[in-house]
Amino acid sequence: MPGLLFLSQAVIDTWAEQGEVEFQDGAMFVRAKEGESYAIDPAVRFVKAVGAATDHHALVGKVKTNAQLRALGAECLGDSVLLGDVAYEVQPGYLADRRAAGEGKAPSGVGEEDRAGAEALARFLIEKLS
Repeated sequence: MPGLLFLSQAVIDTWAEQGEVEFQDGAMFVRAKEGESYAIDPAVRFVKAVGAATDHHALVGKVKTNAQLRALGAECLGDSVLLGDVAYEVQPGYLADRRAAGEGKAPSGVGEEDRAGAEALARFLIEKLS
C-alpha cells in the first residue's frame, strides 16, 4: 500500500505522552510539523504464527486493518489474532496516511505530495526513534 506506514501502539503512546502528537476525528496531528496530519486506521502487524501452527494464510510480516480482519473472519484478542485454526501473535497499532488525512480515504497512487509527506514522516520517526 503506497504511502502507508504502520505505527505501533507503543510508539503512538510514547509520542502522545511526550506531547508530540494529538488526535482528532481519526487523524493524528504532528505538533512539530504544523499543519501536517495523517489519517490513522487501527491495524495489526502479524509477528508470528503461535505454537506448531503453520502460517497457512501467509500473514506473518503483513499489516491488516481491523476492517480487513473482520472481512477475513478473524477474531482479535489483544495482541493475538485467531483466523480459522491458526493463532497469530500481532503488534497492535495504526496505519498512517498523510494524504488521506484531508480526504478521508486512501489515495490510489503515489505522487510527489505523497513522497514528500512520507519523507517528512520518515525524518520525524528517525529523530524520535534514534
